[in-house]
Amino acid sequence: MVDYVNKIINTAHYIYDKGLVPGKAGNISMIDDDREHIYITATGSNFRQLDYKDVIYLKIEDKSYENKKSPSMESNLHIGIYEKRTDINSIIHVHSPYVTGFAFSDMKLKQLEGFGPITNKYVKTVDYFKPGSDKLASHVKEACGEDNSLILKNHGLICYEKNMDEAILLTEYIEKIAKTQFISHMLNL
Repeated sequence: MVDYVNKIINTAHYIYDKGLVPGKAGNISMIDDDREHIYITATGSNFRQLDYKDVIYLKIEDKSYENKKSPSMESNLHIGIYEKRTDINSIIHVHSPYVTGFAFSDMKLKQLEGFGPITNKYVKTVDYFKPGSDKLASHVKEACGEDNSLILKNHGLICYEKNMDEAILLTEYIEKIAKTQFISHMLNL
């Protein structure tokens, strides 16, 4: 239990320091080995100062938890990915500047070499649905097939991997390719 919580806390601090989560936007989770519970950041968590009280141990079956704080409003989105993708153990959702810029634009983000095989020409985008809604969660669950990242239209980015280190690397990588493509676009105007 402590290992999961520490990993989430350390990840929160790291991605905050890297500028991938502004303010209190974003969430992080890990699923335990029996795949019956997730550890997820609380709603409104400050990633710069995240500590033990900000990580919720949530039972998947009935969404029960014992904490004064509430789990992220995106809990169902995380659970849906874990249910569909049993190879996934860690999820990071951010509102990083360049990817979120693409999410709010009509431009598609091209997949580039550098993080495994290119499975699609573009990073897949899920249409806009209200954050925290069951509709968003169900559309993300449906879309999270072979790729390990999704752009949420008018919202942000979600990356999911076999472990937290890989999820961090993928989150950083997607933000960097968004930055590269933004700069390239600006230079070609």
